Amino acid sequence: MNITRALSQIALGMVVLVIVTNTPTRVLADSAAVLPSGVSRVYGDLYHYLPTTQRYNSDGDREDLAYPFTNASLDSSILANLRPLDAFVGGTASIGDVAVAYKYDIDVLDVGYSYGATDKLSLGFHIPYYWIKNNVDASFDSTTANVGLNPGDGTCCVPISSGGQPLDTDDVQNLIFSEYGFSAIETWQGEGIGDIELGAKYQFFLEESTSFAITGGLRIPTGRTDDPDVLTDVPWSYGNYALLLRLHYDYKISNLWSRNRTQLQQIVPAPGDMIFNATFRYDYMLPDNQVKRIGDTPDQSFTNNREKVSRKLGDLFNIEVSGKYQFTDTFAFTALYSYGFKQKDSISGNLGYNYESLEIYTDSSQQIVILRVSYSTLAAYRKQQSSVPMELSIAYRDRFAGDGPRTSQANPVLDTSWLVIGLNVNLGG
Repeated sequence: MNITRALSQIALGMVVLVIVTNTPTRVLADSAAVLPSGVSRVYGDLYHYLPTTQRYNSDGDREDLAYPFTNASLDSSILANLRPLDAFVGGTASIGDVAVAYKYDIDVLDVGYSYGATDKLSLGFHIPYYWIKNNVDASFDSTTANVGLNPGDGTCCVPISSGGQPLDTDDVQNLIFSEYGFSAIETWQGEGIGDIELGAKYQFFLEESTSFAITGGLRIPTGRTDDPDVLTDVPWSYGNYALLLRLHYDYKISNLWSRNRTQLQQIVPAPGDMIFNATFRYDYMLPDNQVKRIGDTPDQSFTNNREKVSRKLGDLFNIEVSGKYQFTDTFAFTALYSYGFKQKDSISGNLGYNYESLEIYTDSSQQIVILRVSYSTLAAYRKQQSSVPMELSIAYRDRFAGDGPRTSQANPVLDTSWLVIGLNVNLGG
């Protein structure tokens, strides 16, 4: 076990939910289309996140995930129990330095089902499943320490000038455990179900080239949340319920120049079809209560201030636009741009702690592009040349810009790229 792994995890905030913070958005851009009455669709998307080593800070710059512990001193500004020793060392009491670098390995399988209740209304749900692992490279160096263990009873700490003995990695781990009550510190990996989403999409307008639809839904916090006593865990759920609203607009651009205008929502797309989509997403985060450690400042990771606080997490907004071009009746290409932002959290409690330290920098934003190629057997199925009406796709996603918290108390905005393989199968139509 290595104590500096704990330090790096604390610096990150132990929450990977912006990657995963929302249930993964499907590679296939949302649209105003609904399923025909009686038709079902089963789908699965496998997200493989390329190794993640950086995040975006509040200025929109990339920085190491382990910041501020990339190279840091374990002194009284971080370990509050060292502060009484500042006066005896003529400055800042320190037990040594840490150097930390790490990355995340993440895979997510998102599976779902939808059903055409009528020709205007589709119902559905989806469930993600996560595999996450931490990989941490860290070291501890006591050569700069000016305080150490008491040689008489082995407790911490006394000035080195008064006979204090420098700590080693195990000593630091024992110190963190005894002073702050954290569980064993070790490389962490976990897997499990994420937050389940339920939804209903209603198409309220459809003509030859244009359609509009609205989706309402509910996100259920069935995913893993943060354990405030485990430093190396990585939760993948905010831990609260959320009400979901989506507005969808489709326009068939190719009808502007095509001699043979076709219906926007036709069963089999025709070669040369080009469809524009715009989708607005809003997640209203319902209030909840969670046990948190509350530092005197946003950067104070080690604290015994502990309370079940009341939270109203900032609402989530997202606007995405995409264009899909049908090369043939089997192959299509989609390009998508997405901009999203999150409002600031509101935290309150009854024990008089500095709850603002949990709120600062909790607003964030991100920009994502998606490039997708798909292969469909739907046309062949209609001609009885294929036994299964399905669509197989592969996509590349990149979060190329963003800004987010540089505090250890909030969800980071990670600098991530994904490879995604998707499969849709239609049933009953």
